[in-house]
Amino acid sequence: MSSAPIRVALFSDPASTDERSREGAWRVINAEPTFRAERATTASLASGQLGQIDSLIIPGGTGSGIGRALGVDGCTSVTEFVKAGGGLVGICAGGYLIVEGWSPTTRALEAINAQSWDDDHWARGEGFISVALAGGGANDPATSRTMWFENGPIFVPGKLDLPAYTPLVRYVSDLAAADAPKGMMTGRDAVIAAPLGNGRVVAFGPHPELSPGLNHWLVNAVAWSSGRLGDGETTATLQSVLGEEESGK
Repeated sequence: MSSAPIRVALFSDPASTDERSREGAWRVINAEPTFRAERATTASLASGQLGQIDSLIIPGGTGSGIGRALGVDGCTSVTEFVKAGGGLVGICAGGYLIVEGWSPTTRALEAINAQSWDDDHWARGEGFISVALAGGGANDPATSRTMWFENGPIFVPGKLDLPAYTPLVRYVSDLAAADAPKGMMTGRDAVIAAPLGNGRVVAFGPHPELSPGLNHWLVNAVAWSSGRLGDGETTATLQSVLGEEESGK
């Protein structure tokens, strides 16, 4: 394993990314001594930045807006970067963006074989919610966690010609607008990971960068996605991606 810092870029377009998520993620990655953190813009990515980094983070904001900011060419470049061995971590809007697409731009960045569930009722609300590590019980204190949620995606398996994802964390809480169906979140996937070509992808529905005590999930996810740790094995596990012990161990 190389001792050189992991080079991680945070997409920081001010118009399409959410300042709180963006700056929260920056605070986390910039404080990690094993990372060399830098900002990314549409222009910098198009000018060769992807060839100089190990992993890219797309934070919260608006998935459609980030897709438009990147454009079809930018989204395609990110997909090719991952297939060639790069890492990609999507948070909230970034998670919406990298699953099955709904427009020419988003279809150019289908990086993980998942769908966003019940998109018609995406405006579920904001607040701290309960989640559980995959394989653990909803009320088991050993596997229960609290995360900040802000209208993020609910992941279910997709229909892309890509490897199946590994569910790492599932929703326990259920948020829904008054006129929306209930029970859409509970038991469905909140954090997922999978290989893409020679690279690796992690998608978060909630916000690890805004969740006290869980900032390390973002650090671990970036490190795993970079491919710079371990023996090159791309299998996603709770331990490898989030630094959490498997249930029952």
